[in-house]
Amino acid sequence: MTGTVNTRAHAIKTGALIEADPDIAAEVEFPASVAMTEAVYADCVAVPEAYAWDTGIRLDDAEREWDLLITASRAIKAAAGSGRPPRLAFVHYRVPVDGRSRDPQRVTLVAEASPGDNGERVITIMRPSEHLPH
Repeated sequence: MTGTVNTRAHAIKTGALIEADPDIAAEVEFPASVAMTEAVYADCVAVPEAYAWDTGIRLDDAEREWDLLITASRAIKAAAGSGRPPRLAFVHYRVPVDGRSRDPQRVTLVAEASPGDNGERVITIMRPSEHLPH
């Protein structure tokens, strides 16, 4: 019986991980290839189709992704050279997509560095309770 080999590419293909937009990652000078878990994407990036921003706040998923990646990138750069572990907690503020909220709310996330499918350095953004898909 053959087991399923779960690679980062497989996790992205199945939607367990969402690959960050490479143009946004480059713009914010993200230090490595980056993806986020489905839960982080749903909470911090995704804007449902036909969503009405009745709050007067105008954002879209690209702007929300930019906000997340710049926050994570700054946290990673601030911790560089500190001997930090490969799993770095950081705080991100995002406006919930609930149709009522106007104020950003705090969420704690982690950025975890690990080897990619070909040994290259990759970073995954996830909730503290989540772990890299295996």
